[in-house]
Amino acid sequence: MKSFRLIAAFYVLLFGTMALAQIQKLTATPANERLVGLAYTTWFGPTDWSHVWGTPQLGCYRSNDRAVIRRHAEWISDAGVDFIFIDWSNDVQYTPGQPKHDHLKPLEDATEVVFDAFASLARRPRIAIMIGTAGAPAAASDGRLQRKADQVWQTFAENPRYRPLLQEYLGKPLLIVYADTPTPYGTKLPWNDPRFTVRWMTGFVTEQPSLRTPELFSHAGYWSWEDRGAQTFTVHDGRAEAMTVVAAWREDSHAKIAAAGRRNGATFREQWARARTVGPKFALVVSWNEWVSGEQPSAEISKDLEPSREHGRFYLDLLKEQIALFKAGK
Repeated sequence: MKSFRLIAAFYVLLFGTMALAQIQKLTATPANERLVGLAYTTWFGPTDWSHVWGTPQLGCYRSNDRAVIRRHAEWISDAGVDFIFIDWSNDVQYTPGQPKHDHLKPLEDATEVVFDAFASLARRPRIAIMIGTAGAPAAASDGRLQRKADQVWQTFAENPRYRPLLQEYLGKPLLIVYADTPTPYGTKLPWNDPRFTVRWMTGFVTEQPSLRTPELFSHAGYWSWEDRGAQTFTVHDGRAEAMTVVAAWREDSHAKIAAAGRRNGATFREQWARARTVGPKFALVVSWNEWVSGEQPSAEISKDLEPSREHGRFYLDLLKEQIALFKAGK
Protein backbone atom coordinates (compact mmCIF):
# COMPACT_ATOMS: atom_id res chain seq x y z
CA MET A 1 0.00 0.00 0.00
CA LYS A 2 2.86 2.35 0.82
CA SER A 3 4.48 1.70 -2.56
CA PHE A 4 1.18 2.46 -4.36
CA ARG A 5 0.90 5.78 -2.53
CA LEU A 6 4.45 6.68 -3.56
CA ILE A 7 3.70 5.81 -7.17
CA ALA A 8 0.45 7.78 -7.06
CA ALA A 9 2.26 10.78 -5.58
CA PHE A 10 4.86 10.53 -8.33
CA TYR A 11 2.20 10.60 -11.06
CA VAL A 12 0.35 13.50 -9.47
CA LEU A 13 3.59 15.48 -9.29
CA LEU A 14 4.72 14.63 -12.79
CA PHE A 15 1.49 14.52 -14.79
CA GLY A 16 -1.31 15.86 -12.57
CA THR A 17 -4.35 14.29 -10.98
CA MET A 18 -6.28 14.06 -14.24
CA ALA A 19 -3.62 11.87 -15.87
CA LEU A 20 -3.49 9.62 -12.81
CA ALA A 21 -7.27 9.23 -12.78
CA GLN A 22 -7.29 8.30 -16.46
CA ILE A 23 -4.63 5.64 -15.94
CA GLN A 24 -6.49 4.14 -12.99
CA LYS A 25 -9.87 3.79 -14.73
CA LEU A 26 -8.66 2.88 -18.22
CA THR A 27 -10.77 0.26 -19.97
CA ALA A 28 -10.68 -1.08 -23.50
CA THR A 29 -13.21 0.13 -26.05
CA PRO A 30 -15.77 -2.61 -26.75
CA ALA A 31 -14.77 -4.53 -29.86
CA ASN A 32 -17.98 -3.67 -31.71
CA GLU A 33 -17.25 0.06 -31.34
CA ARG A 34 -13.69 -0.02 -32.69
CA LEU A 35 -12.73 1.78 -35.88
CA VAL A 36 -9.70 1.65 -38.16
CA GLY A 37 -8.29 4.71 -39.90
CA LEU A 38 -5.69 4.61 -42.66
CA ALA A 39 -3.30 7.43 -43.63
CA TYR A 40 -3.74 8.35 -47.30
CA THR A 41 -1.89 10.77 -49.59
CA THR A 42 -3.04 12.63 -52.71
CA TRP A 43 0.22 14.27 -53.76
CA PHE A 44 1.24 12.21 -56.81
CA GLY A 45 1.37 13.74 -60.27
CA PRO A 46 3.05 12.53 -63.45
CA THR A 47 6.55 13.57 -62.32
CA ASP A 48 6.49 12.78 -58.59
CA TRP A 49 7.79 9.21 -58.62
CA SER A 50 11.55 9.75 -58.65
CA HIS A 51 12.28 9.47 -54.91
CA VAL A 52 10.25 6.49 -53.78
CA TRP A 53 11.05 3.18 -52.09
CA GLY A 54 9.18 1.02 -54.59
CA THR A 55 6.51 0.85 -57.25
CA PRO A 56 2.75 0.48 -56.81
CA GLN A 57 1.10 -2.54 -58.38
CA LEU A 58 -1.05 -0.01 -60.27
CA GLY A 59 2.04 1.70 -61.66
CA CYS A 60 3.14 5.33 -61.17
CA TYR A 61 -0.32 6.85 -61.03
CA ARG A 62 -1.73 10.32 -60.59
CA SER A 63 -3.62 10.89 -57.36
CA ASN A 64 -6.56 12.37 -59.29
CA ASP A 65 -6.99 9.27 -61.48
CA ARG A 66 -10.55 8.12 -60.78
CA ALA A 67 -9.84 4.52 -61.81
CA VAL A 68 -7.02 4.36 -59.25
CA ILE A 69 -9.20 6.00 -56.60
CA ARG A 70 -11.98 3.48 -57.20
CA ARG A 71 -9.53 0.58 -56.93
CA HIS A 72 -8.11 2.00 -53.71
CA ALA A 73 -11.63 2.35 -52.29
CA GLU A 74 -12.38 -1.26 -53.20
CA TRP A 75 -9.20 -2.60 -51.62
CA ILE A 76 -9.43 -0.45 -48.51
CA SER A 77 -13.10 -1.05 -47.77
CA ASP A 78 -12.72 -4.79 -48.39
CA ALA A 79 -9.93 -4.86 -45.78
CA GLY A 80 -12.31 -3.46 -43.15
CA VAL A 81 -10.89 0.07 -42.95
CA ASP A 82 -13.54 2.52 -41.73
CA PHE A 83 -11.98 5.78 -42.85
CA ILE A 84 -8.94 7.27 -44.52
CA PHE A 85 -7.29 10.44 -43.24
CA ILE A 86 -5.86 12.53 -46.06
CA ASP A 87 -2.57 14.30 -45.41
CA TRP A 88 -2.77 18.10 -45.70
CA SER A 89 -0.27 18.57 -42.87
CA ASN A 90 2.09 20.74 -44.96
CA ASP A 91 -0.62 22.86 -46.60
CA VAL A 92 -1.16 25.58 -44.00
CA GLN A 93 0.86 28.03 -46.12
CA TYR A 94 -1.45 27.61 -49.12
CA THR A 95 -4.67 29.54 -49.70
CA PRO A 96 -6.77 28.50 -52.72
CA GLY A 97 -6.88 31.19 -55.38
CA GLN A 98 -3.54 32.71 -54.38
CA PRO A 99 -0.39 31.93 -56.38
CA LYS A 100 1.90 31.62 -53.34
CA HIS A 101 2.70 27.97 -52.59
CA ASP A 102 0.51 26.94 -55.51
CA HIS A 103 2.55 23.72 -55.84
CA LEU A 104 0.17 22.45 -53.13
CA LYS A 105 -2.92 23.09 -55.25
CA PRO A 106 -2.84 19.69 -57.06
CA LEU A 107 -2.77 17.87 -53.71
CA GLU A 108 -5.90 19.63 -52.48
CA ASP A 109 -7.60 19.42 -55.86
CA ALA A 110 -6.98 15.66 -55.93
CA THR A 111 -8.60 15.41 -52.49
CA GLU A 112 -11.80 16.85 -53.94
CA VAL A 113 -11.61 14.26 -56.72
CA VAL A 114 -11.36 11.54 -54.05
CA PHE A 115 -14.49 12.90 -52.35
CA ASP A 116 -16.33 13.14 -55.65
CA ALA A 117 -15.35 9.61 -56.69
CA PHE A 118 -16.22 8.15 -53.28
CA ALA A 119 -19.64 9.84 -53.35
CA SER A 120 -20.64 7.68 -56.31
CA LEU A 121 -19.49 4.39 -54.76
CA ALA A 122 -21.65 2.04 -52.72
CA ARG A 123 -18.66 0.68 -50.79
CA ARG A 124 -15.97 3.08 -49.67
CA PRO A 125 -14.40 4.24 -46.43
CA ARG A 126 -15.28 7.56 -44.88
CA ILE A 127 -12.79 10.43 -44.96
CA ALA A 128 -11.11 12.73 -42.44
CA ILE A 129 -8.64 15.51 -43.25
CA MET A 130 -5.35 15.98 -41.42
CA ILE A 131 -4.32 19.63 -41.54
CA GLY A 132 -1.29 20.87 -39.63
CA THR A 133 1.34 23.42 -38.72
CA ALA A 134 4.39 21.53 -40.00
CA GLY A 135 7.23 24.02 -40.44
CA ALA A 136 4.99 26.91 -39.36
CA PRO A 137 4.26 26.72 -35.61
CA ALA A 138 2.96 30.31 -35.54
CA ALA A 139 0.09 29.24 -37.80
CA ALA A 140 -1.80 28.00 -34.74
CA SER A 141 -2.09 31.56 -33.44
CA ASP A 142 -1.82 33.87 -36.46
CA GLY A 143 -5.00 32.72 -38.22
CA ARG A 144 -3.53 30.44 -40.88
CA LEU A 145 -4.59 27.21 -39.19
CA GLN A 146 -8.08 28.60 -38.65
CA ARG A 147 -8.32 29.56 -42.31
CA LYS A 148 -7.37 26.04 -43.31
CA ALA A 149 -10.00 24.61 -40.98
CA ASP A 150 -12.53 27.04 -42.50
CA GLN A 151 -11.57 25.76 -45.93
CA VAL A 152 -12.15 22.14 -44.86
CA TRP A 153 -15.51 23.10 -43.38
CA GLN A 154 -16.68 25.09 -46.39
CA THR A 155 -15.41 22.62 -48.99
CA PHE A 156 -16.51 19.37 -47.39
CA ALA A 157 -18.73 19.80 -44.32
CA GLU A 158 -21.06 22.35 -45.95
CA ASN A 159 -21.29 20.39 -49.20
CA PRO A 160 -24.37 18.11 -49.00
CA ARG A 161 -22.73 15.67 -51.42
CA TYR A 162 -19.58 15.37 -49.32
CA ARG A 163 -20.82 15.73 -45.74
CA PRO A 164 -22.05 12.10 -45.51
CA LEU A 165 -18.53 10.97 -46.41
CA LEU A 166 -16.87 12.66 -43.43
CA GLN A 167 -15.80 10.51 -40.51
CA GLU A 168 -17.57 11.72 -37.40
CA TYR A 169 -16.44 11.35 -33.80
CA LEU A 170 -18.38 12.50 -30.75
CA GLY A 171 -21.09 13.90 -33.00
CA LYS A 172 -18.88 16.12 -35.16
CA PRO A 173 -16.56 15.71 -38.16
CA LEU A 174 -13.15 14.48 -37.06
CA LEU A 175 -10.32 16.92 -37.84
CA ILE A 176 -6.74 15.80 -37.18
CA VAL A 177 -4.08 18.49 -36.73
CA TYR A 178 -0.43 17.55 -37.16
CA ALA A 179 1.89 19.63 -34.97
CA ASP A 180 5.28 18.58 -36.42
CA THR A 181 7.83 16.25 -34.78
CA PRO A 182 8.72 16.98 -32.06
CA THR A 183 5.76 19.16 -31.22
CA PRO A 184 6.73 22.82 -30.71
CA TYR A 185 3.79 23.32 -28.34
CA GLY A 186 4.74 21.07 -25.43
CA THR A 187 1.80 19.67 -23.50
CA LYS A 188 -0.56 22.60 -24.15
CA LEU A 189 -2.62 22.08 -27.29
CA PRO A 190 -2.78 25.59 -28.81
CA TRP A 191 -5.93 25.60 -30.95
CA ASN A 192 -9.41 24.16 -31.30
CA ASP A 193 -12.47 24.60 -33.53
CA PRO A 194 -15.81 23.71 -31.92
CA ARG A 195 -17.35 22.74 -35.27
CA PHE A 196 -15.06 19.70 -35.33
CA THR A 197 -13.83 17.06 -32.95
CA VAL A 198 -10.18 18.10 -33.10
CA ARG A 199 -7.35 15.71 -32.28
CA TRP A 200 -3.73 16.86 -32.37
CA MET A 201 -1.01 14.55 -33.66
CA THR A 202 2.79 14.47 -33.53
CA GLY A 203 5.32 11.86 -34.54
CA PHE A 204 7.01 9.39 -32.23
CA VAL A 205 5.31 10.16 -28.92
CA THR A 206 7.38 7.22 -27.70
CA GLU A 207 10.42 9.50 -27.95
CA GLN A 208 8.85 12.64 -26.48
CA PRO A 209 8.86 11.71 -22.77
CA SER A 210 7.19 14.94 -21.66
CA LEU A 211 4.08 13.85 -23.55
CA ARG A 212 3.67 10.37 -22.07
CA THR A 213 3.83 8.32 -18.90
CA PRO A 214 6.19 5.34 -18.52
CA GLU A 215 3.15 3.17 -19.35
CA LEU A 216 2.98 4.99 -22.72
CA PHE A 217 -0.22 6.88 -21.94
CA SER A 218 -0.14 10.02 -24.10
CA HIS A 219 -1.39 12.26 -21.29
CA ALA A 220 -1.26 15.52 -23.29
CA GLY A 221 -3.72 14.06 -25.77
CA TYR A 222 -1.47 13.74 -28.82
CA TRP A 223 -2.22 10.97 -31.25
CA SER A 224 1.01 9.59 -32.68
CA TRP A 225 1.77 9.57 -36.41
CA GLU A 226 4.07 6.61 -35.74
CA ASP A 227 5.90 5.09 -32.80
CA ARG A 228 8.99 2.97 -32.39
CA GLY A 229 8.40 -0.16 -30.33
CA ALA A 230 5.35 -0.56 -28.11
CA GLN A 231 2.88 2.14 -29.12
CA THR A 232 1.55 5.03 -27.06
CA PHE A 233 -2.18 5.60 -26.64
CA THR A 234 -4.62 8.34 -25.68
CA VAL A 235 -7.62 8.02 -23.38
CA HIS A 236 -11.06 9.57 -23.65
CA ASP A 237 -13.79 9.20 -21.04
CA GLY A 238 -11.99 6.36 -19.31
CA ARG A 239 -11.48 4.30 -22.46
CA ALA A 240 -8.44 3.81 -24.64
CA GLU A 241 -8.95 6.16 -27.58
CA ALA A 242 -6.26 5.97 -30.26
CA MET A 243 -3.12 4.00 -31.08
CA THR A 244 -1.04 3.88 -34.26
CA VAL A 245 -0.02 0.70 -36.05
CA VAL A 246 2.85 0.49 -38.56
CA ALA A 247 4.46 -2.27 -40.60
CA ALA A 248 8.02 -1.01 -39.96
CA TRP A 249 9.91 1.99 -38.62
CA ARG A 250 13.14 3.73 -39.59
CA GLU A 251 16.05 4.17 -37.20
CA ASP A 252 16.61 7.12 -34.91
CA SER A 253 20.38 7.53 -34.90
CA HIS A 254 20.23 10.36 -32.35
CA ALA A 255 18.35 8.24 -29.80
CA LYS A 256 20.25 5.12 -30.91
CA ILE A 257 17.05 3.25 -31.75
CA ALA A 258 17.47 0.72 -34.51
CA ALA A 259 15.13 0.39 -37.46
CA ALA A 260 12.56 -2.40 -37.44
CA GLY A 261 11.96 -3.87 -40.86
CA ARG A 262 8.80 -5.55 -42.04
CA ARG A 263 10.18 -9.02 -41.16
CA ASN A 264 7.65 -10.71 -43.41
CA GLY A 265 4.80 -9.12 -41.48
CA ALA A 266 6.07 -9.84 -37.95
CA THR A 267 6.42 -6.15 -37.00
CA PHE A 268 2.89 -5.42 -38.22
CA ARG A 269 1.46 -8.38 -36.31
CA GLU A 270 3.23 -7.32 -33.10
CA GLN A 271 1.83 -3.81 -33.36
CA TRP A 272 -1.68 -5.14 -33.90
CA ALA A 273 -1.27 -7.49 -30.93
CA ARG A 274 -0.62 -4.50 -28.66
CA ALA A 275 -3.64 -2.72 -30.15
CA ARG A 276 -5.80 -5.71 -29.28
CA THR A 277 -4.38 -5.78 -25.74
CA VAL A 278 -5.04 -2.08 -25.04
CA GLY A 279 -8.25 -1.94 -27.08
CA PRO A 280 -8.44 1.64 -28.41
CA LYS A 281 -11.43 3.15 -30.17
CA PHE A 282 -9.21 3.98 -33.15
CA ALA A 283 -6.41 1.94 -34.64
CA LEU A 284 -4.60 4.39 -36.93
CA VAL A 285 -2.67 2.57 -39.65
CA VAL A 286 0.21 4.50 -41.20
CA SER A 287 0.22 4.34 -44.11
CA TRP A 288 -1.40 3.36 -47.40
CA ASN A 289 0.57 5.24 -50.05
CA GLU A 290 3.25 7.66 -48.88
CA TRP A 291 5.93 6.00 -51.02
CA VAL A 292 8.47 8.78 -50.33
CA SER A 293 11.93 7.35 -49.65
CA GLY A 294 12.93 10.06 -47.16
CA GLU A 295 10.79 8.41 -44.49
CA GLN A 296 10.89 4.93 -45.99
CA PRO A 297 14.48 4.20 -47.01
CA SER A 298 13.98 0.74 -48.52
CA ALA A 299 11.36 -1.86 -49.38
CA GLU A 300 12.10 -3.65 -46.10
CA ILE A 301 12.07 -0.51 -43.95
CA SER A 302 8.89 0.91 -45.42
CA LYS A 303 5.37 1.01 -44.07
CA ASP A 304 3.05 1.49 -47.03
CA LEU A 305 0.40 -1.19 -47.44
CA GLU A 306 -0.83 -0.46 -50.96
CA PRO A 307 -0.10 -3.50 -53.18
CA SER A 308 3.34 -3.10 -54.71
CA ARG A 309 5.63 -4.85 -57.14
CA GLU A 310 7.99 -5.53 -54.22
CA HIS A 311 5.48 -7.05 -51.76
CA GLY A 312 2.48 -7.93 -53.92
CA ARG A 313 -0.75 -7.76 -51.93
CA PHE A 314 0.70 -9.57 -48.92
CA TYR A 315 0.31 -6.57 -46.61
CA LEU A 316 -3.18 -5.75 -47.85
CA ASP A 317 -4.25 -9.31 -47.01
CA LEU A 318 -2.48 -9.08 -43.64
CA LEU A 319 -4.24 -5.78 -42.94
CA LYS A 320 -7.60 -7.45 -43.56
CA GLU A 321 -6.69 -10.35 -41.28
CA GLN A 322 -5.53 -8.14 -38.44
CA ILE A 323 -8.47 -5.73 -38.64
CA ALA A 324 -10.85 -8.69 -38.35
CA LEU A 325 -9.06 -9.81 -35.17
CA PHE A 326 -9.02 -6.27 -33.75
CA LYS A 327 -12.73 -5.79 -34.32
CA ALA A 328 -13.51 -9.23 -32.93
CA GLY A 329 -11.66 -8.42 -29.71
CA LYS A 330 -9.39 -11.44 -30.11
